[in-house]
Amino acid sequence: MKYEKPDINPTFFYGRIVSYQFNGNISKNKGMYRYRFTLYFESGEIYHSQKSGFKTLKEAEKSKELLISNLVTQKYCPFNYSVKETFDYWLYEYMLNELQIRYNTYYSYCNVIYNYLIPSLGDKKMLRKVTAADLSKAINRISHFSVKQRACMIIKSFFGFAYNKHYIDYNPSVEALRSVDVDANKRKTRDVKPFTIQQIQHLLYTCKLEFQDMYIPLLLSITLGTRISETIAIKYSDIDFTGKTVYIERQLGYDFKDVVTDSNVKKEVATKTSNGIRYIPVPEWVLNELIVKRGWYETQKKRVLSFQDFNYVCCHCDGRPFQRDDFHKDFRKLLKMCGLPSIHWHDLRHMYTSILKNNSVNMKAISLYLGHGSPDFTENVYAYHEVLAHDCTILEEVWEVLKPLDTQASEETVVIPLEYSDLFNE
Repeated sequence: MKYEKPDINPTFFYGRIVSYQFNGNISKNKGMYRYRFTLYFESGEIYHSQKSGFKTLKEAEKSKELLISNLVTQKYCPFNYSVKETFDYWLYEYMLNELQIRYNTYYSYCNVIYNYLIPSLGDKKMLRKVTAADLSKAINRISHFSVKQRACMIIKSFFGFAYNKHYIDYNPSVEALRSVDVDANKRKTRDVKPFTIQQIQHLLYTCKLEFQDMYIPLLLSITLGTRISETIAIKYSDIDFTGKTVYIERQLGYDFKDVVTDSNVKKEVATKTSNGIRYIPVPEWVLNELIVKRGWYETQKKRVLSFQDFNYVCCHCDGRPFQRDDFHKDFRKLLKMCGLPSIHWHDLRHMYTSILKNNSVNMKAISLYLGHGSPDFTENVYAYHEVLAHDCTILEEVWEVLKPLDTQASEETVVIPLEYSDLFNE
């Protein structure tokens, strides 16, 4: 679904109030009291306003004193914004342009804001009129857990922003998030159990026979624990065949500027976080498979006239890199052929974590390999806590089938995905 950038209310760009001036004294108008004033903004804009409808002079004087106090402390907001126009400004100017959120994050925000929150709250409802009950009702109307979880996060951030900008006098999200289902504010861990070593070997073997294009991406995702966007961005120049490591420094995706240009072409972008730049150890037999893949790559360069030499390990027959959704259907078919439960590709990353953990690999090391900033996050979100007894010795017959015909198998003990000794090159 495409989201068009809306017209942003220009008053959001006026900046802070730099000075003010009252025009005359409090006066009477149609039996009521009023006072007028002029505001001068940082942008150079001038705004004339008045407050009226006071039944007594005392009420007007009290209002004027409060206004002066708010102007001095820079807490006064002269404009009363609607829910929709404030969401528009927050998403497109603050989150997208200033914080430069990721392309996929932007689309998930759009989905929650424009399909759930605004329809529930009302696009013309004034932001200052939104209550904690309104927010609780909007959240509880969402049936999907992941959407509800994202809605809670957006509401907390958005109303905190609006309060700090003085668009609202109090923050209703604090009370609202306390009253909704507490599970909606907790990160949900996936409940898919890791595959056994035998199941992984069967998965790889079947993939190599039936889905050749998907084999290397699947192999790398399993043995490196990389995100699919990182897996398809790996180049041959990132592989250290001597040190037995793969360097991760990019992913294939959309830049936040693509929201404005409506580009459908994925490009090389930075890793999800700075911690995503990392070295990951890789078993020697996987390197052997990559050597064979490189031979195929060089052959394609000679055979295909339109070949695009981008140096990607995971690529089409003409050198073009894969997209993250290219394997969705084939992956589901593969799981069914192997008699395995349906999982997401990203679950392979969780399995990588759990297998390393169950083989006594230090959680700090696992966290580094995954590109996480905190071992606690890895432990709580990615590691399955049920202790599983994995057979971490090689199954010779399966390895003989998987071994490329034009390379010689290593004599070392091989584990899928990694052996403890492989991690530290001992």
